[in-house]
Amino acid sequence: MSEIPLVAGIELGGTKCICILARGPDAIEEIVRIPTTRPDETLAAIEAVLDRWTGFVAIGIASFGPVGIDRRGGDYGHITSTPKPGWAGTDVAGRLQRRYAVPTGFHTDVVGAALAEARWGAAQGLADIAYVTVGTGVGAGLIAGHRPVDGLMHSELGHIRPVRTPGDDWIGSCPFHGACLEGLVSGPAIAARLGHPA
Repeated sequence: MSEIPLVAGIELGGTKCICILARGPDAIEEIVRIPTTRPDETLAAIEAVLDRWTGFVAIGIASFGPVGIDRRGGDYGHITSTPKPGWAGTDVAGRLQRRYAVPTGFHTDVVGAALAEARWGAAQGLADIAYVTVGTGVGAGLIAGHRPVDGLMHSELGHIRPVRTPGDDWIGSCPFHGACLEGLVSGPAIAARLGHPA
């Protein structure tokens, strides 16, 4: 197994980050969990983990979003217009690529999960899949022909407006859209509506 290169992976989530050093799902060297706080504090903690690791030949980053995924765009590798306080405009991929000088991949956390399921999980052998997550936010990762489905940006599910049950007039918790899907069913939305964590 030692001939398979080491890769550093980072899942940048809304409440926690997971850093992993591995050759694959059956050859994990280390996993470190870090709380997601302010950008400077969180990225410094991720760098402290990566600084301890040696021999990785690439970094893969799967991030909460919205994120810039167009490699030709000025915001590639950045978190863009997120409702997460303080994170809008944060350059994640560029910062880590400059520091470690290895190839650095970047996409949404949901596409990262979808690609992992397609490679090693429940979607093995399928060329086309849809992966939906409900947590701190709501997201969809779409894969067609073994590649992420991207257009002007990544797939969007959380901020669409669903049909509401008659009489349900709760304003929702999304700071951008109020009662969009994410504003109604995410963990923070449930906590806001019910008064306790989901």
